[in-house]
Amino acid sequence: MAKDKTTYVCTECGENHPRWLGQCSSCSAWNSITEFKESKVITQRTPSKNAHRGYSKEDAKIDKLSEVSDMDLTRFDTGSSEFNRVLGGGIVEGSVILVAGDPGAGKSTLLLKTCAHLSQIGKSLYTSGEESKGQVRDRGLRLQADISKIDIMNSGDVELICNVMVTDGYKFLVVDSIQTAFISSLPNSPGGVTQVKESAAMLNRLAKEHGVTVILVCHVSKSGDMAGPRVLEHIGDCMCKIEPEADSKYRTLRTSKNRFGDTTEIATFAMTAKGMQDVVNPSAIFLDKDGAESSGNMAYASNDTGRTLLINIQSLVTESQAENPIRGGVGFDYKRMQMLLAILRSRMGVNIGGNDIYVNVVSGVNLTKDVGSDLPLILAMISSSREHKFSVNTIAFGEIGLDGSVRPVPSGEERVKEAIRNDFKVIILPKRNYNKRLETKGVTLIPVSHVKDVLEIF
Repeated sequence: MAKDKTTYVCTECGENHPRWLGQCSSCSAWNSITEFKESKVITQRTPSKNAHRGYSKEDAKIDKLSEVSDMDLTRFDTGSSEFNRVLGGGIVEGSVILVAGDPGAGKSTLLLKTCAHLSQIGKSLYTSGEESKGQVRDRGLRLQADISKIDIMNSGDVELICNVMVTDGYKFLVVDSIQTAFISSLPNSPGGVTQVKESAAMLNRLAKEHGVTVILVCHVSKSGDMAGPRVLEHIGDCMCKIEPEADSKYRTLRTSKNRFGDTTEIATFAMTAKGMQDVVNPSAIFLDKDGAESSGNMAYASNDTGRTLLINIQSLVTESQAENPIRGGVGFDYKRMQMLLAILRSRMGVNIGGNDIYVNVVSGVNLTKDVGSDLPLILAMISSSREHKFSVNTIAFGEIGLDGSVRPVPSGEERVKEAIRNDFKVIILPKRNYNKRLETKGVTLIPVSHVKDVLEIF
């Protein structure tokens, strides 16, 4: 009998190590490396011809790449316009979709409603290794979803699941979750690196060989990455992650990989008693136009994630009572704020660096990597220091260089259109983002090329 091979695998990121370490060199997690013994013995239930197989459909025939026939993508409506848009226009037949998220993020809630809608199109099977059939049924009734055509199975045996899918002619499969799936011929326990990898590979072959659409629920690690081996991310055609916003009522769905669409799209949902409801205009979540006008407030048209969101930026500049002025920021990069204060002093002659300065991005939105927020932040800080009140219908965006130039930002036209759609009447933007065709009746566009131009606004 062959000797068992010993490997050391990080349970957080799935990285292999030649020996045990206290800290994973890949994800920096402590005490996460576990010893695994992989048996080289092929059991009777594992045919030798399948011992070495790829992750997708096998086709040994050699063809000219230019002569390969076009693949017509068949897409199915998921029942959610937001989910459809993130997937590239609907879920593709024969694809494997990975949906990850923290516990309670809404993975099972979203996919149960999706499965209910897909069951009206073709036979659908929902397999749950974490909840009983009664729990899943009760959730479906609470969500008021039509679950009459959903078939459910409480099993994580992937070989059994694949056999049922092919034999009974199912078109859609939801596995909740891949961490509870297993192949009985493997000695490892469910959730282990080998089980997750081989289970996902078998389900991927099911999708490619039989045209079955597979949706896999995935856990996440402490660092927020998808739990399990990295190969899991390579197997999936589309990888989505559900993230809760600062207000736990809202959820954001993002894609980091999509073989059939764009990865810049994001979807916003509201978690309600009836499940995940589409938020068609997410700017309404982050934008407050109903409050009274006050100094230090400025609206910003963000497009860092590929979808334009209108956000409120607040600043408070007050006389310092300490030897060293205080700098406080929520949702903004502290070092970039220091740089903008230096630009204000050197390029505009506005010296407010001796004051305590606080910056807040409303609703907890993170703009630490969004350079387009430079212009609205400068406007907010000057507004606060001079007690100047901007109209609630004023919005701005633009990056500021060290020479004081106001640089253009990507998707400038989309930002302007979104601002106009939300009834903003004054839009301050970089001159190189300005275009005459953006002129709209009742809306004033103020293009600026240098920070000195900004002073003329006050």
